[in-house]
Amino acid sequence: MTSLTYLRANKTHLSEVPESLTKLNKLEDLILSRNEIKELPQEITDMSGLRSLNLRHNKLQKEGIPYSLFDLEELTTLDFSHNNLDSCPENLHRAKALLVLNVAHNRIREVPPSLFTQLKYMQHLDLSNNLIEYIPPQIRRLGQLKSLNISYNPLQHDQFRSLSGLTQLESLNIAHTQRGINNIPSEFDKLVTLTEIDLSYNKLTRVPEPVYRLENLKRANFSHNEISEMSSLTECWTELITLNLTENKLKEIPACICKLTKLKRLYLNGNQIKFEGVPSLIGKLQNLEVFMAARNDLTCIPDSLCKCGNLKQMDLSCNKLVALPTSIWELKQLKSLNTDDNPNLVMPEKPPPEVKGSGAEFYNVDFSLYNQRKVAGLKPSAETMPQKDKEAERKKLRARLRIKHAQLSQEGKDGKQESSKIIKGLSEYKEDSGSVSTYLSSRARLNPNQPDDEEKQQIRNKKWTDALTKPALDYSELFPEVVNGSVGQEEGLYMWRIDNFLPLLLDDAVGRFYEADCYIILHASQRDNLPGLMYNIHFWIGAKCEIDKKACAAIHAVHLRNLLGCDNRTTREEQGDESDEFILYFDGDIEVLQGGSESGFFQVEEIVYVKRLYKCHGQNNLLLEPVDAHVDSIDHKHSYLLDDGMDIIVWFGKLSKLTQNKKTTLFAEKINKLERKNKAKITVITKYELEKQHMFYKRLAGDSDTIPEPAEGEKPEDIEDTYSVPTPKLYEVHLGVGYLELPQLEFSVNRPMTQQMLRSQRVYLLDTYTDVFVWVGAHSDRLLRAAASKLSTEILKMIKRPSTAIVNTCFEGVESAMFRSFFYKWDDIVAVDFTRAADKVIAPSGQQEEMKVDLTALFTKREPAMSPADCQDYREQWKENLETMSCFVMEGKNYTKLPAGEQGHFYTENCYIFLCTYWMFISDFNDDLLEQYVILQKKQTGKKKETTNEGGSEDEEDDEEEEEEEALVCRVYFWQGRDASKVCWPQYSLSSFRAKIREKIGSKMPVEDERCFQQQENMKFLSYFNGKFIIHKGKRPANNDPEVPHTRPRLYQVRQNGNILAQRCVEIGCSSLLLNSGFCYILKVPVEKEGEMCYILYVWIGSKSSEELMNASIEIGKEAFDDVDTVSVLYEGTNEPAYFWAAIGGRRPYDTKADWMDVTRLFRCSNERGYFAVSEKCSDFCQDDLSDEDVMILDSGTDVFVWIGEESSDVERKLALKSAQLYQQHIQDLAGEARKLSIVRRGKENLKFIKLFHGWGPFRARTKNSS
Repeated sequence: MTSLTYLRANKTHLSEVPESLTKLNKLEDLILSRNEIKELPQEITDMSGLRSLNLRHNKLQKEGIPYSLFDLEELTTLDFSHNNLDSCPENLHRAKALLVLNVAHNRIREVPPSLFTQLKYMQHLDLSNNLIEYIPPQIRRLGQLKSLNISYNPLQHDQFRSLSGLTQLESLNIAHTQRGINNIPSEFDKLVTLTEIDLSYNKLTRVPEPVYRLENLKRANFSHNEISEMSSLTECWTELITLNLTENKLKEIPACICKLTKLKRLYLNGNQIKFEGVPSLIGKLQNLEVFMAARNDLTCIPDSLCKCGNLKQMDLSCNKLVALPTSIWELKQLKSLNTDDNPNLVMPEKPPPEVKGSGAEFYNVDFSLYNQRKVAGLKPSAETMPQKDKEAERKKLRARLRIKHAQLSQEGKDGKQESSKIIKGLSEYKEDSGSVSTYLSSRARLNPNQPDDEEKQQIRNKKWTDALTKPALDYSELFPEVVNGSVGQEEGLYMWRIDNFLPLLLDDAVGRFYEADCYIILHASQRDNLPGLMYNIHFWIGAKCEIDKKACAAIHAVHLRNLLGCDNRTTREEQGDESDEFILYFDGDIEVLQGGSESGFFQVEEIVYVKRLYKCHGQNNLLLEPVDAHVDSIDHKHSYLLDDGMDIIVWFGKLSKLTQNKKTTLFAEKINKLERKNKAKITVITKYELEKQHMFYKRLAGDSDTIPEPAEGEKPEDIEDTYSVPTPKLYEVHLGVGYLELPQLEFSVNRPMTQQMLRSQRVYLLDTYTDVFVWVGAHSDRLLRAAASKLSTEILKMIKRPSTAIVNTCFEGVESAMFRSFFYKWDDIVAVDFTRAADKVIAPSGQQEEMKVDLTALFTKREPAMSPADCQDYREQWKENLETMSCFVMEGKNYTKLPAGEQGHFYTENCYIFLCTYWMFISDFNDDLLEQYVILQKKQTGKKKETTNEGGSEDEEDDEEEEEEEALVCRVYFWQGRDASKVCWPQYSLSSFRAKIREKIGSKMPVEDERCFQQQENMKFLSYFNGKFIIHKGKRPANNDPEVPHTRPRLYQVRQNGNILAQRCVEIGCSSLLLNSGFCYILKVPVEKEGEMCYILYVWIGSKSSEELMNASIEIGKEAFDDVDTVSVLYEGTNEPAYFWAAIGGRRPYDTKADWMDVTRLFRCSNERGYFAVSEKCSDFCQDDLSDEDVMILDSGTDVFVWIGEESSDVERKLALKSAQLYQQHIQDLAGEARKLSIVRRGKENLKFIKLFHGWGPFRARTKNSS
């Protein structure tokens, strides 16, 4: 053994390192974990080749580690975790070659700075679960550190600023270190290589902003904190795969999470999320595999969640679910769905299979104009009424029959020809020598299109594994321990026993077998000089086992091999003929015992039912009391249930209450469903059915004449039921060392007894005083079952019980209704589908229900334009209410006050902030404003009372304030240009500038934010600029830089969309092709004069433009542009100067009509609401209203365009096209005008489509993470 390089001696009860080991000079890896070693010998330093030393789970102390150990030059890995170290070992810093250091789970209180200054090549450091209160700043010198774990340490005062120097860090675990918002350094975003972070079990109220800027994060754990909201900066985690937000205070999921297209696992358990808090576009997470949202306030889930096609696991337990969308049946990959503890949940029925004529093309929607007008509430015209032509139907039927007959005839001819070819080929093959080559040649004559090489390749395979394919199985049901990683990840021996067709993991893999059983054995060992483990799989066959166990052992052994990805074969071991390798696993000691578990095959036996009579109590919660099956037990104040095998009788007393009677009947139906397979006969006997009552009495012992009649005048409402159920006791059966354990499980009113307490690997005893139940788990050990059966009989006799008390045995999955009734919300009612009407229930099975759609918007009239007089009244009223308006422009992280001359000028690459204070009726306040107003009023009232107490009366002023109906409000408008950065709004939301606004202005009046995008502003905001709203392309020149003169002409279009309030002057492309006689244009031309650049302004008035537009354009040209020398007003067709045409690329043909402005309509087609719906945009629409996730329908008066977004679904596209055709028919039927239908795709729009939008520009470049 002098050449030994690897030695592992775990769990060998070593109290010291043997001296002989220290003489193995070539040993490189020494693993002595899980022993009782207290100190290391000095001679261990003689092992010069030692590279890895693993002493975890021992009793090492600091004094027991020799100082010279760390002088070993080859030592790279050191594991002292789970020991008794109270400080770092002396001279640890001298191990300069150390790459991996693990001292977790000790009692270390401080880390010496020298550890970080000397160990410069450290890559993995684990200091978790110690008593460290401070991390030395020298940790920043670990420039090559990739993994750092300092979790579960009392680092309450440590700011972690030095961690920003770890530029190569990939994994950081600071869980349970008393982190808060104030002790997370802002330099965290410098950890650009970080892919995994754990901030769980801390005191975070929100995710720190620097963490959002870690763009390479793949796994983030923020569970068990106090986070109440997630910022929109969440979209920065473009590489995120796993996000854990369990046990926080979230009320909604941010909509931007839908942009995390790589997200696979999302954990949201234990929050306060409601249905409205789940984003409607969550279906964009196509890679999502795990969605956990247990213990929330969900009443439903959005239909879009069912569009996550890769979803495999979903947990919705402990919510308030009422229904699930029918589309949940479309999740083909879903393997686990948990909806426990949702008492009002009604599961949707599985939709019937699609029939011909339905499906992806039609979706069972009737798109006839007659039907859709009827749905929209319009009276159908005579032309659209469906007409029946019986003769035409007969002609179609005869034509179909002729086609079918011709097809059958042709198939018959082809079949005869093919069969003749085959017979001919077989005869030729028979005459030949019968070789493979002759057979292939005959096949080639029969199939000339198939090459010979392919035939030969099909016959032979290079390797036996090439012909194998891994089946698509859910291995979590067969080997759950391997799937979750608790088995097979470490070296060792694991053993399963075949029980009821399934493998059952045994606690200890010892060499003890039963001759009537079969076992699967997995041996995991370290590969030689290679990473990972090597697996050997054996299945052992007992001499007296049944055939079902033999087959299952062989099959599941192959399943285990597939699950682990092994290339080697499984080995069969038979009793008495085991291989030497197999015997060595158990140190040559194999013991075979007599006996074994039962076969998994059912043995048909006649079921013997015990006649039992139950007395029913209560109304809200039905309680059943077993009583003697005797007439003396009958009382007219109650209802009774007699369980007599295949006959179940429900008897109502004359004074029993109606609610109790109904619930007793439901309970009888549940017994029939769960225990009798719906084959029992249920008889309900009311107080008026005397003959049936006598039949009921005959089933009981005793004389029915002894039953006391109710007192005269006594009513059911006068009766009080004082019966209470004895508190049940639940015990878990344990096998101890030489004795049985019977611990009692705790539960209370706040934590009731639930089904989740029962585990499949265990056996439980339920003592209800009136009965004793034995619950047997599906994967429980047979010794536990036998012990529980004996214990139940003893427990039944221990105390005095009613004579009716018996022992009931229940198996997992087929529990009796009586057993289930003792558990909280375990099938407390018979499942009833209240979502289906009676006519749907009795409909034929092949009939499909029509998909819900809403196309009403297509049949409504266009909203009429507001008159100029009304617009002017609104503008004056809004401006009158406006008190002050302060303007700021966002330049980087600075907010610059906008000069008065620039108000009304906007640049597409900038963002602007407007602080507007105005008067507003208190009755018009929203909830947020009203809450702020009430708080401010209370503060002011308190100050006035103080002033009044000092002297003086304020009664008159208070009366005046009480009579006021208006109050000052500050609305902060955030205007964002089309080409501005998307991070501007999140940056403003988290900025100190916004905080100062809230602090200063919020102390005087209510404040609210409103975000508005370019050309999507509301009318009130536009009115503040009096029609002078100018949008320039590009970026605003900064105040501290001299403005670079524009050397190219700029062309602006002045346009009013719908009314004069929606008037804007937007810069467009400088081309005469974009001119239109219905609008006005402003051309700004640079000219050089005396060596300086100056500008000439032309105001071009279209001949068909309105008077309001013409006057407004001239006013803008003369007043809004301050840097021009001359302003010229040009009227179309009045000999415009040649310099004007030259500036816009020469005179070319342009549109002379803009009649479409009065008829243009834009519709949005989307599945956002959970069903397909069409809604209309207002007349003031723009290019940014074209949502890439939807399909748009645009009517120009002569054309109907269907614009298709890149990320719209196939359903939306097909239904939108059908809707456009329907709209086309509707317009033609109303006006008699045929409109052309065209399909337009994003980025490929033609000029006819572009001209309908004001200020059309190129779409913003899309990234792989943009939505």
